[in-house]
Amino acid sequence: MNSRVVDNPPAPGTPEWRAMVSGSKIATILGLSRFQSQYGLWHEMAGLIEPEAFPENLGAWGHIAENSLAEWWKLKHPGWQLNQKTSTAEIAYTRDDLDFPNIATLDRRARRGRAFHIIECKTARDLADWGRPGEQDAVPADYYAQVLWQQGISGIHQASIVVLGPFGEPEIHEILWDEQVFEGMVERARAWMRSFKTGTPPPLDDSVRTYEVVRGLHPDINLDEEVTVDRDDAIAMLDAITTLDQAEADARAAKIRMAQVMGTAKKATVDVPGLAKPVKIADRRAKGQGTPWVQFNKKANLANA
Repeated sequence: MNSRVVDNPPAPGTPEWRAMVSGSKIATILGLSRFQSQYGLWHEMAGLIEPEAFPENLGAWGHIAENSLAEWWKLKHPGWQLNQKTSTAEIAYTRDDLDFPNIATLDRRARRGRAFHIIECKTARDLADWGRPGEQDAVPADYYAQVLWQQGISGIHQASIVVLGPFGEPEIHEILWDEQVFEGMVERARAWMRSFKTGTPPPLDDSVRTYEVVRGLHPDINLDEEVTVDRDDAIAMLDAITTLDQAEADARAAKIRMAQVMGTAKKATVDVPGLAKPVKIADRRAKGQGTPWVQFNKKANLANA
């Protein structure tokens, strides 16, 4: 393994950066990302569309939060120092022995003597996708893939994710190094990079981002052009649209019924045989002085214990 620090890493969005497999991209390449589609990323890396713009305020808040979360990790790990002998907070690594452009940017790198530790900092509006620290699969799969990539590219096999939810103090999740999983990620990344030479994008999916990309690839309307669609495909697509309309109406009716049942209550629960506590199926929320709305708990399990 030949890991080295990148003194002047390319800025996100630049052509050089687009061509690299990074920690933020590997989860999408693996089909694990909650925020990006494979189809969208492929076209961004191919230079066919512009990357999605990152909200400026969100980015600024993220960098501010990184400082506090890294200091929290340091508080919980006496004797460690943050980013010794470096000029910037984030540190980027690459591996010259891999046959495709690669990079891994660490939010923070802690040091104690000759030992290093990766610190990845996250904020979350809620922790519904997270388990408790120490539990199996407690970290969302896309974040796990990101940090494992950082470990494999940097050669630093000790890592933590520090996450701040909407309430309480930050949680620290340790990420265990798994060389076999990382090697599988490398093979997937290698195949992904080969797909650009053949011009073979990933298949279409049902994500919002893929729909945006397909629309963006064809911005013009040729008034003299028409296409013939297979009849069975047309029936399937029309059925999907009409089914969606009915599903949206049914969902709206469910919210209306629940709002009527709840009245002024904060939450609605269901008694499930075999469970000691009722299961929450919905709650009422409001922004400021706005009118409350009903939020259903889609993960509620009402099966008997």
